[in-house]
Amino acid sequence: MSRREQHQMSKDSARRRRYKSEQKERRKLNRQAMVTSVIFCIIFVFMAGFYLNFIVNKSQDIIKDTHNERVAEKAKTIIRGTIYAEGGEKLAYTDTNSTEEDLSDDTRKYPYGKTFAQVIGYSTKGFTGLEQRCNSDLSTEGTTEIEKIANDFSNTTVSGCNVYTTLNVKLQKEAYESIGSDKGAVFIMDPSTGAVLTTASKPSFNPEKLDKIWDDISTDNENSPLLNRATLGLYTPGSTFKIVTTLAYMNQHKNDYNNFSYYCQGRALFHNFKINCFDGHAHGSEDFEHAFANSCNSAFSTMGDELNLKKYIKTVNGLLFNEIIPFDNFNTSDSNYCKKSRFVLNENSTQAEVAQTSIGQGETLVTPAHMAMLAAAIANKGVLMKPYMIDKVENSNGTIVSQAEQTECKKLMTKSQAKQLQEYMSAVCDYGTARIFSGSSYEVYGKTGTAELDKNNNVNSWFVGYAKKGKKQLAIAVVYENIKDGTISAKECAKEIFDDYFK
Repeated sequence: MSRREQHQMSKDSARRRRYKSEQKERRKLNRQAMVTSVIFCIIFVFMAGFYLNFIVNKSQDIIKDTHNERVAEKAKTIIRGTIYAEGGEKLAYTDTNSTEEDLSDDTRKYPYGKTFAQVIGYSTKGFTGLEQRCNSDLSTEGTTEIEKIANDFSNTTVSGCNVYTTLNVKLQKEAYESIGSDKGAVFIMDPSTGAVLTTASKPSFNPEKLDKIWDDISTDNENSPLLNRATLGLYTPGSTFKIVTTLAYMNQHKNDYNNFSYYCQGRALFHNFKINCFDGHAHGSEDFEHAFANSCNSAFSTMGDELNLKKYIKTVNGLLFNEIIPFDNFNTSDSNYCKKSRFVLNENSTQAEVAQTSIGQGETLVTPAHMAMLAAAIANKGVLMKPYMIDKVENSNGTIVSQAEQTECKKLMTKSQAKQLQEYMSAVCDYGTARIFSGSSYEVYGKTGTAELDKNNNVNSWFVGYAKKGKKQLAIAVVYENIKDGTISAKECAKEIFDDYFK
């Protein structure tokens, strides 16, 4: 091979080595670019997901936050909207004594004063109730962006959106008055739609006089007049909880619960404790219906003791215990709208704890709202409709900004179980502990309860159930808080409300 050919081969070899080196470097750079691209793609997807989650789940909470300064500043240029009842009555509105340049003289009016105080709330001293829940609607125009810009440029004073609720003035007034001078609450809803018609609570306050009475009521921990007891009050349920124990027993004895029999001697004896029936009354031979109608503690504590505890807990949690029930499609994390009912039994609970819990004593705590919802589900063939209080929101031009939809919340029991519970609750009102309803012009289905609070005959008095006449029906929960046993009963309050509504 000539020297020239050798030189050429050497040059070709060097060229190939250089090419391979360049290829290797290029592949290295491509891998780095790919890794960088993947990292940026992951970051982009994460940011897009975070933004989407914020828009879908968080944005409305931020907008509705009464501490949001942008909303607060915007509200100063807008006449706060009106809150209406189901029948068109004004529950809260703004009295415009101000000029267009200064809205500071505007005052919020509450025509029904104490009657709707907790549910409607107030917009001074902070925000509560519907004034808080609907703050962004009440304090914004609800118009298009072009209209907003036009209003800003023209310096026109505009009105916030108006909120139309499902609250029934007549029912609310009757419920509030029926509680009398005691502490208590009434929660009423339509079982077929989920519309909340009444949330009455006593003691109460006049929201128009808030500045004058604030120092007194805000520190009154004994009476807690600011508390909406209907949705935020937690109470020992007493025998109304036997509805839950009954359902648990039915779940575990699907084919033979109708064969249940018990001979009540006025007390049930366990290893190291006993459960007494009311006043030690012996009910004698009972089937399931009579045990339920008589509210027999002996039968139900024995029943609870026989249940599979793990399955019992599963049934109770399936009835929305230990979770927040959503209202009006608001974020369910907002526990300031409706408290969780609390059920604390676990697989290590003692026999005494299970027996006490099965009759509604022990550490179980419920809200009147939740108990009314259980009654509503029984009335509605086992299905709880999602409770809602806001029917629609309109802007000042009458354009609907949002409209409630009637949707199912959850199926709490089967249709056959609901029908069976209806029969048991009818027996309560026919010949049982709520026979005060016997002979009424409407059908009543209910369960009474007397939750013992101490050894001094202080109790919570309960009535949970529903009534219907023709196409009209109401699900209700009534509780009297910490009263002397025998002084007044929740079933009497419920009867007054039903009598007035169905007359």
